[in-house]
Amino acid sequence: MPVLQKKILLDIEGTVCSISFVKDVLFPYFLKTVPSVLQLHFTANPPPDLQPYIDAFPPTSRTSYDVLHQHIRELTLADKKVPELKGLQGYVWRRGYESGELKAPLFDDVYDAFRIWTSAESTAAERKGVFIYSSGSVDAQILLFSHTEKGDLTRGIQGYYDTVNAGMKQDKSSYEKIADTIAAGEQKNNILFLSDNVKEIAAAKEAGLEAFVVERPGNAPLTDEDRKAHIVIENFSSLL
Repeated sequence: MPVLQKKILLDIEGTVCSISFVKDVLFPYFLKTVPSVLQLHFTANPPPDLQPYIDAFPPTSRTSYDVLHQHIRELTLADKKVPELKGLQGYVWRRGYESGELKAPLFDDVYDAFRIWTSAESTAAERKGVFIYSSGSVDAQILLFSHTEKGDLTRGIQGYYDTVNAGMKQDKSSYEKIADTIAAGEQKNNILFLSDNVKEIAAAKEAGLEAFVVERPGNAPLTDEDRKAHIVIENFSSLL
């Protein structure tokens, strides 16, 4: 089932890497590291590059280290998709990626797909425009793809979308906005969206995109109704 679409729009968690990487590696790293980062803010000479991320939180949450730390911890444990938390997570994760403490373990078939879709050595029919759409911030997305276990993949990615610059991932309008940006003048079904989230797939299809559910180990189980309503793939190999 090789894809004919000119554009590939990819989710991250549960699609190109396991849910466990975010749940069991990135989130714990953030919770472990953010206290020392916040302490830097409350010193006499806080890092200038940290200030915008702290200022994004409501003033009532920034009255002291303890108040801010508790607020951020509660947002993280509740997996809130608020922009200020996503921005700070990206800042903290950048430190981990740059130090070598963090590397993104993408599924093997994702590396193979990127090689074919983005290589100058591939045929014109094989090459695709690859874009990313995740609830994680654009900064966090770039960090992940630039620090994978097999190197930097960002040179093959043509654009990044998150809940700030595109909208919430279960809203039809978000996919319409992305389509108008990356495929202006083309049919929306020239874009193939791949995600593990059935509600996201439904929203993308409602917006006119082609969309397949990606079933990976550790993802939420699909119902019989899900399988009847959507094309389901287990890896990207079937798309090559």
